[in-house]
Amino acid sequence: MNFTVTIMTIVLIITLFSPFGVYYGVKLAKNKNYKSHQKIQNIIFFVCVVGVLSLEGLITSAGGSGSLTSQSVYYKTIFFRYTLFSHIIVAVLSYLIWTFLIVVSNIYYQKKLPGRFSNFHKKTGYIIFGGLIYTAVTALMVYLMSLHLV
Repeated sequence: MNFTVTIMTIVLIITLFSPFGVYYGVKLAKNKNYKSHQKIQNIIFFVCVVGVLSLEGLITSAGGSGSLTSQSVYYKTIFFRYTLFSHIIVAVLSYLIWTFLIVVSNIYYQKKLPGRFSNFHKKTGYIIFGGLIYTAVTALMVYLMSLHLV
């Protein structure tokens, strides 16, 4: 396995497991274990961001996403392009919203969380969770098609 595929695989594994980690963190919050919820969410966020930045560095150094996927027999299909495009859009939006929520929640913790900010925090968290699930599913699809595994 070459370096590119290794990085892609590691980031895929992180992406696939992130919704489960976030879900675990939500369970902690539901059990009023807010400090552990905050810690788990921050760790998952940090690991995911490092993974995404590593993948983006790899993609950039390789000459763009086309250089990693253009050898795929699926590359020119509408399904592949739609899947890749929607994956990128949803992932970017999810990570931007997640970044905002992490920063604001860390500032508000023990001032407005739990409290007035909680309803917004909870609703935004569910949106992010949905985005992470979509990102994980489409990442798996792009990975499998890019490496001719389907």
